Amino acid sequence: MINGKNVLHINDIDIPIYRIFSIERFKEMIKTNELGLVRPSMWEDPYENFFLKTQVDFGNGDLASLEDIEKTWYGQCWTQNEDTDAMWRIYSREKDGIRVKTTVRKLFSAIYDNSAAFPDLQFFIGKVQYKTKQEITQLIETITFTDVYLGGQNDKFAKLLCIKRDSFEHENEIRILINEPDSTTELDKIYKVSIKPEDLFDEICLDPRLFKNDFLNLKADIELMGVKTKIIQSDLYKLDIPMIIKAI
Repeated sequence: MINGKNVLHINDIDIPIYRIFSIERFKEMIKTNELGLVRPSMWEDPYENFFLKTQVDFGNGDLASLEDIEKTWYGQCWTQNEDTDAMWRIYSREKDGIRVKTTVRKLFSAIYDNSAAFPDLQFFIGKVQYKTKQEITQLIETITFTDVYLGGQNDKFAKLLCIKRDSFEHENEIRILINEPDSTTELDKIYKVSIKPEDLFDEICLDPRLFKNDFLNLKADIELMGVKTKIIQSDLYKLDIPMIIKAI
Protein backbone atom coordinates (compact mmCIF):
# COMPACT_ATOMS: atom_id res chain seq x y z
CA MET A 1 0.00 0.00 0.00
CA ILE A 2 2.65 2.54 1.04
CA ASN A 3 5.23 2.79 -1.72
CA GLY A 4 7.41 5.32 -3.48
CA LYS A 5 4.74 6.14 -6.04
CA ASN A 6 2.25 7.14 -3.35
CA VAL A 7 4.54 8.75 -0.76
CA LEU A 8 6.34 11.75 -2.24
CA HIS A 9 9.53 13.31 -0.87
CA ILE A 10 9.01 11.71 2.57
CA ASN A 11 11.72 9.45 3.97
CA ASP A 12 10.17 8.59 7.34
CA ILE A 13 6.46 7.74 7.28
CA ASP A 14 6.30 7.70 11.08
CA ILE A 15 7.08 11.38 11.53
CA PRO A 16 4.43 13.31 13.48
CA ILE A 17 2.28 15.78 11.55
CA TYR A 18 -0.30 18.31 12.67
CA ARG A 19 -3.31 20.28 11.51
CA ILE A 20 -5.25 23.09 13.19
CA PHE A 21 -9.02 22.93 12.67
CA SER A 22 -11.55 25.59 13.55
CA ILE A 23 -13.85 24.51 16.36
CA GLU A 24 -16.74 24.21 13.88
CA ARG A 25 -14.77 21.95 11.50
CA PHE A 26 -13.44 19.87 14.36
CA LYS A 27 -16.90 19.25 15.81
CA GLU A 28 -18.25 18.38 12.37
CA MET A 29 -15.38 15.92 11.84
CA ILE A 30 -16.01 14.22 15.20
CA LYS A 31 -19.77 14.10 14.60
CA THR A 32 -19.57 12.67 11.08
CA ASN A 33 -16.29 10.71 11.38
CA GLU A 34 -15.17 12.28 8.11
CA LEU A 35 -12.27 14.34 6.80
CA GLY A 36 -13.19 16.85 4.13
CA LEU A 37 -10.73 17.39 1.28
CA VAL A 38 -11.23 20.26 -1.18
CA ARG A 39 -10.29 20.93 -4.76
CA PRO A 40 -6.97 22.75 -5.20
CA SER A 41 -8.85 25.59 -6.91
CA MET A 42 -10.22 26.48 -3.47
CA TRP A 43 -6.74 27.09 -2.02
CA GLU A 44 -6.06 30.80 -1.58
CA ASP A 45 -2.61 31.19 -3.10
CA PRO A 46 -3.04 31.90 -6.84
CA TYR A 47 0.16 29.94 -7.54
CA GLU A 48 -1.32 26.79 -6.03
CA ASN A 49 -2.20 24.15 -8.58
CA PHE A 50 -0.38 26.21 -11.21
CA PHE A 51 0.06 23.34 -13.68
CA LEU A 52 -3.64 22.47 -13.93
CA LYS A 53 -4.45 26.15 -14.44
CA THR A 54 -2.44 26.22 -17.66
CA GLN A 55 -3.69 25.53 -21.18
CA VAL A 56 -2.14 22.97 -23.48
CA ASP A 57 -0.86 24.33 -26.80
CA PHE A 58 -1.11 21.68 -29.52
CA GLY A 59 0.92 23.80 -31.94
CA ASN A 60 -1.88 24.37 -34.44
CA GLY A 61 -3.51 27.30 -32.70
CA ASP A 62 -5.74 25.11 -30.57
CA LEU A 63 -5.59 25.48 -26.80
CA ALA A 64 -7.05 22.90 -24.41
CA SER A 65 -8.03 23.59 -20.82
CA LEU A 66 -7.05 21.22 -18.00
CA GLU A 67 -10.07 22.27 -15.95
CA ASP A 68 -11.76 18.87 -16.16
CA ILE A 69 -8.63 17.18 -14.80
CA GLU A 70 -8.32 19.80 -12.06
CA LYS A 71 -11.84 18.98 -10.88
CA THR A 72 -10.85 15.36 -10.21
CA TRP A 73 -8.19 16.24 -7.60
CA TYR A 74 -8.71 16.90 -3.89
CA GLY A 75 -6.28 17.79 -1.13
CA GLN A 76 -5.81 18.71 2.50
CA CYS A 77 -2.85 20.46 4.09
CA TRP A 78 -0.99 19.34 7.21
CA THR A 79 2.31 20.49 8.72
CA GLN A 80 5.40 19.14 10.44
CA ASN A 81 5.39 22.23 12.69
CA GLU A 82 4.34 21.18 16.16
CA ASP A 83 4.00 24.56 17.81
CA THR A 84 4.66 27.89 16.10
CA ASP A 85 3.27 31.34 16.75
CA ALA A 86 2.53 31.85 13.06
CA MET A 87 0.41 28.70 12.70
CA TRP A 88 -1.73 29.51 15.76
CA ARG A 89 -2.28 33.10 14.68
CA ILE A 90 -3.13 32.19 11.09
CA TYR A 91 -5.37 29.19 11.74
CA SER A 92 -6.75 30.02 15.19
CA ARG A 93 -7.64 33.68 14.88
CA GLU A 94 -10.39 33.47 17.49
CA LYS A 95 -8.17 31.44 19.84
CA ASP A 96 -10.49 28.44 19.51
CA GLY A 97 -8.42 26.43 17.04
CA ILE A 98 -7.87 22.76 17.75
CA ARG A 99 -4.61 21.12 16.69
CA VAL A 100 -4.60 17.40 16.11
CA LYS A 101 -1.53 15.19 15.92
CA THR A 102 -1.03 12.03 13.89
CA THR A 103 1.68 10.48 11.69
CA VAL A 104 2.20 10.24 7.94
CA ARG A 105 1.58 6.50 8.14
CA LYS A 106 -1.70 6.83 10.05
CA LEU A 107 -3.04 9.63 7.88
CA PHE A 108 -2.20 7.92 4.61
CA SER A 109 -3.65 4.63 5.85
CA ALA A 110 -6.84 6.49 6.77
CA ILE A 111 -7.36 7.94 3.28
CA TYR A 112 -6.14 4.95 1.27
CA ASP A 113 -9.11 2.91 0.05
CA ASN A 114 -8.23 -0.64 -0.96
CA SER A 115 -11.68 -1.09 -2.45
CA ALA A 116 -11.10 1.66 -5.04
CA ALA A 117 -10.69 0.53 -8.64
CA PHE A 118 -7.04 1.70 -8.87
CA PRO A 119 -5.97 2.81 -5.38
CA ASP A 120 -2.29 3.21 -6.23
CA LEU A 121 -3.29 5.78 -8.88
CA GLN A 122 -5.65 7.71 -6.63
CA PHE A 123 -4.16 8.23 -3.16
CA PHE A 124 -1.00 10.19 -2.38
CA ILE A 125 0.76 11.94 0.48
CA GLY A 126 3.70 14.23 -0.09
CA LYS A 127 5.97 16.83 1.41
CA VAL A 128 5.57 20.22 -0.24
CA GLN A 129 8.55 21.45 -2.25
CA TYR A 130 9.00 25.23 -2.02
CA LYS A 131 10.20 27.05 -5.11
CA THR A 132 10.76 30.64 -6.16
CA LYS A 133 8.44 32.33 -8.64
CA GLN A 134 11.29 32.15 -11.17
CA GLU A 135 11.66 28.39 -10.65
CA ILE A 136 7.92 27.85 -11.11
CA THR A 137 7.96 29.97 -14.27
CA GLN A 138 10.89 28.00 -15.65
CA LEU A 139 9.09 24.73 -14.90
CA ILE A 140 6.00 25.86 -16.80
CA GLU A 141 8.14 26.91 -19.75
CA THR A 142 9.99 23.60 -19.98
CA ILE A 143 7.48 20.93 -18.96
CA THR A 144 4.95 19.44 -21.40
CA PHE A 145 1.60 17.81 -20.78
CA THR A 146 3.02 14.58 -22.21
CA ASP A 147 5.84 14.68 -19.63
CA VAL A 148 3.23 14.56 -16.87
CA TYR A 149 0.58 12.36 -18.46
CA LEU A 150 2.87 9.75 -20.01
CA GLY A 151 2.57 6.43 -18.19
CA GLY A 152 -0.73 7.33 -16.59
CA GLN A 153 0.59 6.78 -13.05
CA ASN A 154 -0.76 10.09 -11.62
CA ASP A 155 2.22 10.53 -9.29
CA LYS A 156 3.58 13.29 -11.55
CA PHE A 157 0.32 15.22 -11.19
CA ALA A 158 0.53 14.68 -7.42
CA LYS A 159 4.12 15.94 -7.30
CA LEU A 160 3.11 19.13 -9.12
CA LEU A 161 0.33 19.62 -6.58
CA CYS A 162 3.04 19.47 -3.91
CA ILE A 163 4.81 22.59 -5.17
CA LYS A 164 4.30 25.96 -3.51
CA ARG A 165 6.01 29.34 -3.53
CA ASP A 166 8.90 29.79 -1.11
CA SER A 167 6.98 32.64 0.55
CA PHE A 168 5.08 29.90 2.40
CA GLU A 169 8.09 27.82 3.39
CA HIS A 170 7.42 28.47 7.08
CA GLU A 171 4.35 26.20 6.82
CA ASN A 172 6.57 23.09 6.42
CA GLU A 173 3.65 21.37 4.74
CA ILE A 174 2.58 17.80 4.13
CA ARG A 175 -0.35 17.19 1.77
CA ILE A 176 -2.78 14.37 1.25
CA LEU A 177 -4.11 14.15 -2.31
CA ILE A 178 -6.89 12.09 -3.82
CA ASN A 179 -7.78 11.72 -7.49
CA GLU A 180 -11.43 10.87 -8.14
CA PRO A 181 -12.06 10.66 -11.91
CA ASP A 182 -15.85 10.68 -11.53
CA SER A 183 -16.00 13.96 -9.56
CA THR A 184 -16.28 16.55 -12.28
CA THR A 185 -19.33 18.64 -11.36
CA GLU A 186 -19.60 21.79 -9.29
CA LEU A 187 -21.46 19.74 -6.66
CA ASP A 188 -18.34 17.70 -5.97
CA LYS A 189 -16.13 20.42 -4.45
CA ILE A 190 -15.58 18.50 -1.20
CA TYR A 191 -14.44 14.89 -0.98
CA LYS A 192 -15.33 13.12 2.28
CA VAL A 193 -13.10 10.41 3.71
CA SER A 194 -14.39 8.16 6.48
CA ILE A 195 -12.08 8.08 9.51
CA LYS A 196 -11.94 6.82 13.07
CA PRO A 197 -10.75 9.86 15.04
CA GLU A 198 -9.81 7.79 18.08
CA ASP A 199 -7.44 5.72 15.91
CA LEU A 200 -6.15 8.54 13.73
CA PHE A 201 -5.37 11.22 16.31
CA ASP A 202 -2.64 10.76 18.91
CA GLU A 203 -3.26 14.06 20.67
CA ILE A 204 -5.56 17.08 20.67
CA CYS A 205 -4.07 20.45 21.57
CA LEU A 206 -5.86 23.74 22.31
CA ASP A 207 -4.73 27.32 21.68
CA PRO A 208 -1.90 28.56 23.95
CA ARG A 209 -3.60 31.96 24.38
CA LEU A 210 -6.67 30.57 26.14
CA PHE A 211 -7.16 31.52 29.77
CA LYS A 212 -7.21 28.53 32.09
CA ASN A 213 -11.00 28.53 32.57
CA ASP A 214 -11.60 28.87 28.83
CA PHE A 215 -9.24 25.95 28.19
CA LEU A 216 -11.00 23.78 30.77
CA ASN A 217 -14.44 24.66 29.39
CA LEU A 218 -13.45 23.89 25.79
CA LYS A 219 -11.74 20.67 26.90
CA ALA A 220 -14.91 19.59 28.73
CA ASP A 221 -17.01 20.49 25.68
CA ILE A 222 -14.87 18.25 23.46
CA GLU A 223 -14.94 15.39 25.95
CA LEU A 224 -18.75 15.59 26.08
CA MET A 225 -18.69 14.72 22.38
CA GLY A 226 -17.24 11.34 23.31
CA VAL A 227 -13.63 12.18 22.42
CA LYS A 228 -11.23 9.96 24.37
CA THR A 229 -7.97 11.25 22.89
CA LYS A 230 -5.65 13.10 25.28
CA ILE A 231 -6.41 16.85 25.30
CA ILE A 232 -3.70 19.34 26.27
CA GLN A 233 -3.04 23.05 25.91
CA SER A 234 -0.05 24.34 23.99
CA ASP A 235 2.61 25.74 26.33
CA LEU A 236 4.01 28.04 23.64
CA TYR A 237 3.47 31.15 25.76
CA LYS A 238 4.06 29.58 29.16
CA LEU A 239 6.89 31.26 31.06
CA ASP A 240 8.84 28.28 32.32
CA ILE A 241 12.27 29.54 33.34
CA PRO A 242 13.82 30.35 36.75
CA MET A 243 12.47 33.69 37.99
CA ILE A 244 15.14 34.34 40.62
CA ILE A 245 18.64 35.43 39.74
CA LYS A 246 21.66 35.86 41.99
CA ALA A 247 22.61 39.34 43.14
CA ILE A 248 26.30 38.61 42.72
